[in-house]
Amino acid sequence: MTQLTNLPSFERLNERLANDPVIKRYRLLTEKVHQNKKLLAMYDEYIKMQKEVIKLGHYGKTNAQSQKEAELKALENELYHHPLFNEYIQIQIELNELFSTMAHIIQYKVNKHLSE
Repeated sequence: MTQLTNLPSFERLNERLANDPVIKRYRLLTEKVHQNKKLLAMYDEYIKMQKEVIKLGHYGKTNAQSQKEAELKALENELYHHPLFNEYIQIQIELNELFSTMAHIIQYKVNKHLSE
């Protein structure tokens, strides 16, 4: 197989992905999430808290770590109860599984081709 014979296959795959309803929905949700300043602020705070929990654990501050973990869990619950964020994360998970499967299929086919 040459690179040129694979190009049409890649273009068909790219077109199918671009027209996939799940990917279209993900793009729309991404736009909506990024326009929602409150949701973005909550997510940024969530990421900061995760880093703080790790730092506190690294320095052996177990009491402070436990307190921060409780705050983190409360914020996580608030985030995941937000319908927009929840759907966004669910579609991300679905797409990650799809892309992982695609990567395995491609890897299998490449390995099969190389072993011939």
